[in-house]
Amino acid sequence: MWWVYFSTPFGDILIRRRRRGYLFGYGHIPLFIGIAGAGAGLHVAGLYLEHHAKIGQVAVVLSLALPVGLYLLMVHLLHTLLLSAGDAFHPVLISLTLAVPAVAALLAAAGAGIAVCLLVVMLAPFVTVVGFETIGHRHQRRMLQELRTR
Repeated sequence: MWWVYFSTPFGDILIRRRRRGYLFGYGHIPLFIGIAGAGAGLHVAGLYLEHHAKIGQVAVVLSLALPVGLYLLMVHLLHTLLLSAGDAFHPVLISLTLAVPAVAALLAAAGAGIAVCLLVVMLAPFVTVVGFETIGHRHQRRMLQELRTR
């Protein structure tokens, strides 16, 4: 999750888009909720694995998958709104990224082991990182260059 956040050079964007400071600041509220929720979801998963939780496997997986999805959605949304520029790759990347926690929930509903489901949730940020490192960094560089020339 850390790597996903720092793949966007928010400082470079805000230097050229100073009026977006409030959007950047207040946009972090749901992002921080996602981070805190992911920590709580990991705690729930730990309680479930120690047989101290009274909830089902699907609820355990959702307790982690939903906040991780919120966090990833907010990072992508902040990137798009601060740059005011989109490209065809960005919606595909966030869709693929958010599909991963959904798959984890479906696996839990199908009866897959909790460890497998949690591993799948863990792969969601990995999708964004791989997408950024292979293709997205070029798109981002182009959008930043266009922002600099305005």
